[in-house]
Amino acid sequence: MNAPVVIVGTGLAGYNLAREFRKLDSETPLLLITADDGRSYSKPMLSTGFGKNKDADGLSMAEPGAMAEQLKAEVRTHTRISGIDPGHKRLWIGEEAVFYRDLILAWGAETVRVPIEGDAADCVFPINDLEDYARFRAAAAGKRRVLLLGAGLIGCEFANDLSLGGYEVQLVAPCEQVMPTLLHPAAAAA
Repeated sequence: MNAPVVIVGTGLAGYNLAREFRKLDSETPLLLITADDGRSYSKPMLSTGFGKNKDADGLSMAEPGAMAEQLKAEVRTHTRISGIDPGHKRLWIGEEAVFYRDLILAWGAETVRVPIEGDAADCVFPINDLEDYARFRAAAAGKRRVLLLGAGLIGCEFANDLSLGGYEVQLVAPCEQVMPTLLHPAAAAA
């Protein structure tokens, strides 16, 4: 059997790459590996769900099984690679060696984990995928106020979305203004 093309990550980049690859080659085995549940969705939609009253299922565009069928691929969900050996063209998932023809790392960004201690430490919800969004949405149900850490573009988008969803939002950040790298101070103060 031929070694597969392996794509690590099933976000927009990973799934779009797989689609484009399949346009050129419908026969080479294709394996997608993801740490999350593998649903296809548009990440920017995570900061619009409350205003549109959409839960994680409502933001999902396709289940991993449907994506596997569409792409003629194997999709391994909730799976993390533990090592890469480029000299032997293999990666490791725990003790399992997976050989590859080509390897593409499309795993995207990680959220910044702020070290917080005390009674509210379990009330901090980084949101980086649909599963994170679902956990936060469940925790926010019945609440009125939300404290949001981060005043960059994404933080401001989430603040707007939560406000549209009926929440009172406080935005906290270690900077003098919102979106400091994008807005002139006068525009940020408006």
